[in-house]
Amino acid sequence: MIDQSGIRLIDFENFDNNSFHVITELTYKKDEDEFRPDVILLINGMPLVFIEVKKPNNLDGIQAEHKRIETRFQNKKFRKFVNLTQLMIFSNNMEYDNESTSMLQGAFYATASYKKPSFNFFREEPTFDPNHLLYSIDDVTEIKVLKDNNLVGIKNSEEFITNKDPNSPTNRICNSLLQRERLKFMLQYSIAYVKSSKGLEKHIMRYPQLFATKAIEAKLEEGIKKGIIWHTQGSGKTALAYYNVKYLTNYFHQKKIIPKFYFIVDRLDLLIQSAKEFKSRGLVVHEISSKEAFAKDIKSTSVIHNHSGKAEITVVNIQKFQDDPDVVRNSDYNLNIQRVYFLDEVHRSYNPKGSFLANLNESDPNAIKIGLTGTPLLGTDYNSKSLFGGYIHKYYYNSSIADGYTLRLIREEIETNYQLTLKAALEEIDILKGNGDKKIVYAHHKFVEPMLDYIVQDFEKARIAMNDNTIGAMVVCDSSEQAKMLYEIFQNKYAEKTSFEDICL
Repeated sequence: MIDQSGIRLIDFENFDNNSFHVITELTYKKDEDEFRPDVILLINGMPLVFIEVKKPNNLDGIQAEHKRIETRFQNKKFRKFVNLTQLMIFSNNMEYDNESTSMLQGAFYATASYKKPSFNFFREEPTFDPNHLLYSIDDVTEIKVLKDNNLVGIKNSEEFITNKDPNSPTNRICNSLLQRERLKFMLQYSIAYVKSSKGLEKHIMRYPQLFATKAIEAKLEEGIKKGIIWHTQGSGKTALAYYNVKYLTNYFHQKKIIPKFYFIVDRLDLLIQSAKEFKSRGLVVHEISSKEAFAKDIKSTSVIHNHSGKAEITVVNIQKFQDDPDVVRNSDYNLNIQRVYFLDEVHRSYNPKGSFLANLNESDPNAIKIGLTGTPLLGTDYNSKSLFGGYIHKYYYNSSIADGYTLRLIREEIETNYQLTLKAALEEIDILKGNGDKKIVYAHHKFVEPMLDYIVQDFEKARIAMNDNTIGAMVVCDSSEQAKMLYEIFQNKYAEKTSFEDICL
């Protein structure tokens, strides 16, 4: 669909050069099986988008439709229609219930799936993108549409007048996703095919990723070449980098510039994880984990390192050489190459007193540096903004909870007897009597061991209470010193005696 060489199915260079039609209840039929989406959008005769609408206050409406779509798309007779469908919208014309974890009301979007489509919220950012403000149609056009559907009689009905309000949830999401420029963006850049252990999946951009991508473009147009994407944990920052490889490649090609992308991490496990994610989305991935290899790559004037012409990214682990001097200095760079660095987790490991950041800047003064973080440093000694520039786009924890991407935290007080045990342990540690560093105190084995005992026993009780041995756990520590002590005690005391391999320290 997006191929622009040879025969083009869609003209993306001049999007108005395509034909656009809307039809209601067009039948999808194979043998005796059929279904009819409420509204279908066709581009050049291809049914790429459909809309399903339900009456308000029907609490089972959205969930039931979700289940019906799942059943239909698992039917192999509809495989051709599933493959054609790029974007789906489901709405019961009600506002989102941000207090509910179930998607019972609202207007949602998804892409096709052979299994259960993933519904996504959409919240417009009109202050950022004023071209997508709400609008209403004139009376002549309205009558034309009603006549075309043999529905002129509903024109003055209370329900129709209410539903055509431009600010209604259904109209808002249609306005956000189906205006031509936005639809062009969604079709061209927002779809990703992902190879997983369960087979091939089809993903679509989450709305924060969409607005972050457009925000990056806006900063580049202003001549700003560094900044931070502050998106909460679990919101898909690696996927955001992937989508931007697609989008920025086209952005720079229009300027006769060839971009070269890097994804910089500070741990080996993150290099392995991010490389796997990029490969699963079809990128050619090059891995660098030594300062010599990085120096060689950064001084190279070649951009593409594969013979197939596929999009690619270089994943760099800086753990072993982030503070070594003379790592990547190079002032002789190709002006036709635009290096783009995505720096993962910029709230840690990028010491302004070290040499890595200085070397990164000197390696290519023209490079674009985009920091990614869910928890930026806000301190006075040094902070993320002072190192990497201002915020390009923000997506906070509370928004991610409301959108269902992050689980809501529930705080539970620890049992009284363990509170007393931990208090006694603190009093027993001699350093506490002075003005000792709390980080050292909380990493002391006399404090860490009873804390670990409580965590393991509470974890065991949770599995028993919920009758679910698949439950895992993540322990968030006060410091790396505490984490190391916790891990050491866990290995000596519990690793061989328990089956808690699902505890992540």
